[in-house]
Amino acid sequence: MIDENKICYIFDVDGTLTEPRREISKEDKEFFLSWSENKQLFISTGSDFPKMKEQLGKEVLQKFKLIFCCMGNEARKNDGSIIRKVNFMPTREVLTDLEDFLEFSAFPYRTNTHFEPRSGMLNFSIVGRGATQAQRDEYSNWDKKSLERTKIANFINKKYPEIEASVGGSISIDIIEKGKDKGQVINYLENMGAKKVVFVGDRCSPGGNDYGMVRELEKSKLAFEWYNVSGPNETFKLIKENKIFLEE
Repeated sequence: MIDENKICYIFDVDGTLTEPRREISKEDKEFFLSWSENKQLFISTGSDFPKMKEQLGKEVLQKFKLIFCCMGNEARKNDGSIIRKVNFMPTREVLTDLEDFLEFSAFPYRTNTHFEPRSGMLNFSIVGRGATQAQRDEYSNWDKKSLERTKIANFINKKYPEIEASVGGSISIDIIEKGKDKGQVINYLENMGAKKVVFVGDRCSPGGNDYGMVRELEKSKLAFEWYNVSGPNETFKLIKENKIFLEE
């Protein structure tokens, strides 16, 4: 399924191809559809498949060979059919700690869906996934100053060494079983015959949910490049200007 003579281009979605939880812009979509011809493309995201459909649309999704959702714990073909799925749910003790963070957070708003189970992971958000875009933006800006999500993730990682928490998107943290992060995607593709990988994400530093990709790339025998971007504007500028994205 993988052509070892072609680059495997892997993209995160939220904060990389789109703004968090927003649809890809019309201009970016038209460019991506044109650029993606004869390219070997993959998605690696913490989000679930329905959100990918909302944000990228069927036409863009069909350009990808495989879509790795939920931190790599679910793999789908571009028609949405599942080919791999991992199950996981944190213990009651972990959930109780998260409920305490939810109750005592200084952020003023609560919407709904603070706990969202996904394949192989739990997504946790103080403001909640029912937040309006304005509320999401307000929480994101507040979090940049308070570092609340980083503090929650650090607490979970220190207290529960068998699981991992990382900051993802703009309002939440992702909680997984130890080792079941996005790094799975690199191992999967290498086992399928990949030889060269280019990855683009927005949270590639330790503590971010793209870091597993970088970690496994550096451990692999693959030829690789990776780029940490600040948003879709930088992503598409990178694709247009960096020669690695011009290879067939």
